[in-house]
Amino acid sequence: MSELNNQNEEVISNERFDTYPASKRKDRLFVIDRMRCKGCSICVSVCPYDALFMSKKKSTNGFIYPIENGACKACKKCLYACPDFALSIHKVEEVNK
Repeated sequence: MSELNNQNEEVISNERFDTYPASKRKDRLFVIDRMRCKGCSICVSVCPYDALFMSKKKSTNGFIYPIENGACKACKKCLYACPDFALSIHKVEEVNK
């Protein structure tokens, strides 16, 4: 499954994860684990960049989940707020190894 965010950057998705380019230099990847997310939307409310919104689709677990809109600056506030540990940020070079 692949879709485009508002910045027309490709979102890489599989059955469990959505991966978005993040930070000003796009040297980080913002990852959403749809299987862990319970749809609480705390991440959306704490994001200072309004980079997240809740999907209208449901995961295979039956919960809505966040989608990144291209504005993520990799500040990690959503990661720290997520009670389900459904969000993560990784350096691109680490993922490519």
